[in-house]
Amino acid sequence: MEIIMQILVGIAGLSLAVLIYAWAYGRAHDPAAPAWARGQLFASVASLVATSLAPIGAGYLTAGLLWPDGLSLVWGLPVAIGAVPVVWVFSLRLLRRGRDRAQSPTGLARAMA
Repeated sequence: MEIIMQILVGIAGLSLAVLIYAWAYGRAHDPAAPAWARGQLFASVASLVATSLAPIGAGYLTAGLLWPDGLSLVWGLPVAIGAVPVVWVFSLRLLRRGRDRAQSPTGLARAMA
């Protein structure tokens, strides 16, 4: 049961790192973003959190995959395979948020003002 948890914690850590990065990128590149989201402190904290979570998640996932048992292959791998498209869709939407608003006519007007 512990190996299943290692795989799930690994997937959660990696997913959270990707989603935090995508959220911060979309927030920082949004022309209508608040002032706190455009500063260097926000970018540094988001980068620090994302780069801290990614190796932890990768380590847990690797440990779960290197020492598998029958139960982890039944529950852990399907969750891992199912989490990839979900995180992909959410991260693309979060990344697109800043780009779409920056390219819209109202976004350009706000950015130029």
